[in-house]
Amino acid sequence: MLTRYQQLIDQQQLTADPAQKNACAALDHLAQRLNQGLTTESLYLYGPVGRGKSMLMDLFYDSLFINAKVRLHYHHFMRRVHQQLQLNEGETNPLQHIAAAWAQQCRVICLDEFMVEDIGDAMLLANLWSALFDAGVVLVTTSNTPPSELYRGGLARHRFEPFIDLLNRQCRIVAIDSGTDYRRLTAAETPYYLIGQSPTKLKSLCEHLSGPVSPTHQITVMNRPINTLWCNSAIVGFDFQQLCSGPRSHRDYMELADRYRGIAVNAVPQFSLQPCAEATQGIEEGYQRDQASVHLSHLDNEARRFIALVDECYDRKCLLVLTAAVDIDQLYRAELLKFPFQRCASRLFEMQNWKFVA
Repeated sequence: MLTRYQQLIDQQQLTADPAQKNACAALDHLAQRLNQGLTTESLYLYGPVGRGKSMLMDLFYDSLFINAKVRLHYHHFMRRVHQQLQLNEGETNPLQHIAAAWAQQCRVICLDEFMVEDIGDAMLLANLWSALFDAGVVLVTTSNTPPSELYRGGLARHRFEPFIDLLNRQCRIVAIDSGTDYRRLTAAETPYYLIGQSPTKLKSLCEHLSGPVSPTHQITVMNRPINTLWCNSAIVGFDFQQLCSGPRSHRDYMELADRYRGIAVNAVPQFSLQPCAEATQGIEEGYQRDQASVHLSHLDNEARRFIALVDECYDRKCLLVLTAAVDIDQLYRAELLKFPFQRCASRLFEMQNWKFVA
């Protein structure tokens, strides 16, 4: 892995970065032990957005010669776990069954963008990974925060703290210190991010990219209707409120990003710090977050869904074409989602360099 990393630097595809190289060395050591069938600790890699964590995980994954491995985005991992919980409904200790099944198939589980957003997933993760570690499964994960900052300010966080202790015991914690956000280096222009432009301008840009679009009123996503502006076989347009307000989740955005090569969103607002009087709902239906001691925006519900939309489109190389009220760096002005929105903004910047393929 270190050899391949140095080759990319020599070929000027990467820039020499001491913090990256240190993380790469830790991953290379882990890969060598796994390839030799040796016992090894897990690894938790964290750092700010745009520092190359996902790229390093890709290099690590490709350097593993074993077949018993899987690489997933954290949300996709959690979706599989929830699906398996449904299949094991009625079983005694269903998480033990799930952990045993994963352990039979996977020596290594690589999870990108590790995060914890609600107490249900927090408790599930604690029990599941305790069983997986006991079964000898190695976790390699990336995150924007160290374990001690996971689920910070979350409801009943004290119930999650034993899992933080478990991560610290089982994992080597490696930081990629603050430095260059490489996603922004080549984003001098924002061709797919239009500030203060009309729906007509958005439609015109999308037709330039993908050909003529036809007016549509609705499409069906996850067996539920959603209002649209227009679409063709490659791209679909929405108003922001239709796509990011109401009972929408990662699963909706996964399906859309699998179905279309591009998604256009009109009138993305600025998520300003205007405290709301109600509890904040997550991107999944029915989840309520305690708002004590946090700075909420009245649009934090919508901001969570927008982050989820950007994540799914980024992972699936589905281009987002947006009109927005303000610059990317000015979109989120509240506090609660400040760190996950930094990743969101970084990914939006990188998308500006993509080429659309209809």
